[in-house]
Amino acid sequence: MAEAVIMPKTGMAMEEGVIVEWFVKEGDKVSTGDVLAEIETDKSTMELESDCSGTVLRILYEEGATVPVVETIAWIGSAGEEIPMASDTEPNSDNVPAAPEGRDAEIKATPAARRAAGEKKISLSMITPSGRHGEIREADVLKSGGSTTPLARRIAEDKNLSLDGIQGSGHAGRIYSADLKNQIEKQPPSESGQGRRIPLTRIQIITGKRMLQSHHEIPAVSMDTKADVTRLLEIRTELNSALKEKVSINDLLLKAAGMALEENPRLNSIFEGNELIVNPSINIAMAVATERGLLVPVVRDVNLLSIRQLSLQTSELIRKCREGDITPGEMEGGSFTVSNIGTYGVTSFTPIINQPQAAILGVCAIEDHLKMMDGEIRSRKIMGLSISFDHRIADGAESAVFFSRIRELLEQPLTLLA
Repeated sequence: MAEAVIMPKTGMAMEEGVIVEWFVKEGDKVSTGDVLAEIETDKSTMELESDCSGTVLRILYEEGATVPVVETIAWIGSAGEEIPMASDTEPNSDNVPAAPEGRDAEIKATPAARRAAGEKKISLSMITPSGRHGEIREADVLKSGGSTTPLARRIAEDKNLSLDGIQGSGHAGRIYSADLKNQIEKQPPSESGQGRRIPLTRIQIITGKRMLQSHHEIPAVSMDTKADVTRLLEIRTELNSALKEKVSINDLLLKAAGMALEENPRLNSIFEGNELIVNPSINIAMAVATERGLLVPVVRDVNLLSIRQLSLQTSELIRKCREGDITPGEMEGGSFTVSNIGTYGVTSFTPIINQPQAAILGVCAIEDHLKMMDGEIRSRKIMGLSISFDHRIADGAESAVFFSRIRELLEQPLTLLA
């Protein structure tokens, strides 16, 4: 019996996904575990593996299509087998790309590879295939330069944009929709006087919805304080001269937050009904700005990690976010969030809580201040800190104790290394 290939649901909030590229075509034989397609979700790009062996009987959606989760996108079964409810799942024939013509039509290649070769005006006969079935894959074409995702191409056509000179952020310079942002912003206002329309990425759309929901549902309260991080910066310099892995200010902030949460578990809980559920682990999410929008990977068991271990994990997660390799699982399960925008010179802000967490720490710029110490005026490095917390979970006094502990740990940095 034919088996349905469905759009996977990789997270509770995921509602749909985009088919970036098919790695198989109708008639191909596949085995369990073979990669069928590349899927883009609101958080990351992932490979879709086959759950069964057989022949690809039908592909229902072309590359670039946005499909709701758990909807059938292809069928796998025995060669010649009838597809269940084929009439209901057949795609609109108007959306099926025309078959290639000429010599290239006889060459095995994925649809994405044919499209990339067409854009680059390269004959498939000049390309060496690397596919497991002897087919040319998109990566083979991309070796000679950049290509464009179907979504980015449609946006460019709609906005009448030239893709010449745009450096894509994807593999081998592939252009994604987010890469068109600067080009769109440079467009002159429309003749109707309505101004430019700048499309949001999926990540930006989902982030906006979640932040609005949090703002509406949580009775949040914010506090601000300042920490003298002069000694912290000195300790960091000493660590970086001794360790191969460089320790960032953010690593030290995560460690301080983890230790403070261990001492104040109420801020490491979630609100559910009339109860609090204290998280068994201290898993801290850190906001990472990318070309596609804000991603929030999670560092697990922060309180149990050494500074060196913490540095290695955060560096790898940041790299994955910026290169598009982060997985949905690496952005789930956070019990607290740290958002650092100090590099932009911000001295105070009101971070929005990442539901269902209890609080979020905002990190601001480090400034030079004069401070009276032991009867002398000294120049000190002062960092601004902001916190927003769910008042249903913790009152002002409890939150202030927790907030003060973070400041104390930052001002006594040797404690972080104990």
